[in-house]
Amino acid sequence: MDDYPTHLDLDLSSKCNIRCRFCHLSFFDPKEIAEFTLESFNLLDPLLKHLNSITLFSKYEPLTCKEFIPIFNKIKEYDIETYFSTNGILLSDNIIDILVGDLTYLTISITGFTNDTYKKNMGVDKFDVVKKNIDSINKKKKERNTIYPILRISTVGLLDAIDELKLAIDFVEQYNVKEGLQVTSFKSFDESMSNLMPLNNPKYFTKITEEAISYANKKNVKFVLQSGSIIENQKDTDNLGHKECNMPWYRCSIQPNGDVYPCPVSYKPIGNIFKKNILDIWNSEQMNTFRNGVNSTDNMNEDCINCTHCRHRSVVTATTNDFSNKNIYIAEMKRK
Repeated sequence: MDDYPTHLDLDLSSKCNIRCRFCHLSFFDPKEIAEFTLESFNLLDPLLKHLNSITLFSKYEPLTCKEFIPIFNKIKEYDIETYFSTNGILLSDNIIDILVGDLTYLTISITGFTNDTYKKNMGVDKFDVVKKNIDSINKKKKERNTIYPILRISTVGLLDAIDELKLAIDFVEQYNVKEGLQVTSFKSFDESMSNLMPLNNPKYFTKITEEAISYANKKNVKFVLQSGSIIENQKDTDNLGHKECNMPWYRCSIQPNGDVYPCPVSYKPIGNIFKKNILDIWNSEQMNTFRNGVNSTDNMNEDCINCTHCRHRSVVTATTNDFSNKNIYIAEMKRK
């Protein structure tokens, strides 16, 4: 293990500008409302020169951070691969101007590919705004003769929304989204929506996604099931209850209130950058104890037993997908 993390997951803000019907923020409140400033971000200076990559979100909307532009300009001083996901509504001309040519990857989250279904799922009538903003990014990329940011569309695989996957693939083709379409498996946070989890109808989910994969191949559009197919996921998570994980050995997650977590979906912090140097936290006994319990069947962390990470969790067990009866969620979020 390195003395420094080579990747950081930062939540620049603990806010979001919309409330999607499927999102944890419609049902849980963050531990506290906060956002990074350039001054607080500078506490991470000891790490920046060692990073290979940085993610500027994990649970919230990064563009609600008032000092996003100066923080991103600071990151641009280093040779770091940069990435974040956004609902795309707050992609103003000023934001687009600093991103094009310098941000490596940008994911735009869209569930619902007509005005009506977008509003149903995302909670706002802003589909046209998002399309306009993607157009603006593509025009600016063409002006600057750059491929960056490389775009991807992410959509949530609710059982009542996956019938639009072919529409989503057409959207990706129309807007020249090079990284294609990513489908994330739905986690339920309310009993009224638990029936929409893929595990409740794996046969239907498999049928629709296989048809979408075939359609995407014909269109030469990249198509990714983030957790793998249900059969693949069940096989890959059979031994540990989650996929083999190496995240806490090269990355950690930092919240805008300064709390440091050993991974983006852990529940309890192991330190705070306003109270302790980030490198001391990274090399701390608490972090090492967590690492020892990630892939251990005999001494697994509770967080890892019920891993909720989109790329590592089981999508076939209720305990890692159904949070409708839970009062606490990751990063000490509390039910509303």
